[in-house]
Amino acid sequence: MRLIRFEIYRAFHSRTFLAGLLIGCVICAADLIIFCIQVENAYLHRAWIGTDQVLNINHVFYVLLPIIGSLPFGGSLYTDIKTGYDKNICVKASRINYASAKGIAVFLSAFVSVALPLGLNLFIAAGIYPNYIPDFFVTMSGTTLPNRMLFSEICNYHPSIYSLIFICVDGFFAGAIALTSLSLSGAVNSHFTAVVTPMLLYIYSSTLLFPNDDNYVKGNWSILDMLNPSPIVTTRWEQMLTVFLAVFVFNFMFIWLFSRKRDVL
Repeated sequence: MRLIRFEIYRAFHSRTFLAGLLIGCVICAADLIIFCIQVENAYLHRAWIGTDQVLNINHVFYVLLPIIGSLPFGGSLYTDIKTGYDKNICVKASRINYASAKGIAVFLSAFVSVALPLGLNLFIAAGIYPNYIPDFFVTMSGTTLPNRMLFSEICNYHPSIYSLIFICVDGFFAGAIALTSLSLSGAVNSHFTAVVTPMLLYIYSSTLLFPNDDNYVKGNWSILDMLNPSPIVTTRWEQMLTVFLAVFVFNFMFIWLFSRKRDVL
């Protein structure tokens, strides 16, 4: 438990955590400022960056989501190995406990660095724009929208709760994706590569699994698209859960195997 607290302290007091958080906050602030300038008589659900379809900044945030999540602490294991810092820790703690504490810290720092900017954007937008059900969703509610969008009933009648749900979903996915930096620490040759590789895999897999013409029937397996709250493509809850568990379990197993076989001393 002391090791977990120590790693969490390192994660949330690092310059890279502030850098990741700053990137997310700058993007969210830019989206809201530009939206306020360009759009009049809007409402909260349209102004929040997650469901803002007026500006392209929404897409920028979700493309950079793995970087925002991995930058805070994802490359810390590589740095510890490179500098020999992990040897000092593993003298007093097992390699598995060290890797577990590192994984918890990476997950939490990624969650906060992604969820906090989205939450602040929603909070500030709520102080500027009224929170009422958008006419677009009212006219399309009924039999069409529920079959085409995840959490559609919540979105139709409680759009602010819909936004909060996706803030949590995006935070959890950011944590799972950031663990990729940890699992690849023994295979990469730089801190930069450890942080950037998850985004490359994220974009490549999202492009490879881009929704096709049968999207409304088969659903969507693109991580980039399923994390974006804008109702662009269809995502089923079982698909989102499957992808999350696949990313999380794969990274967990890879980290466990790497830590078990790695010769620290």
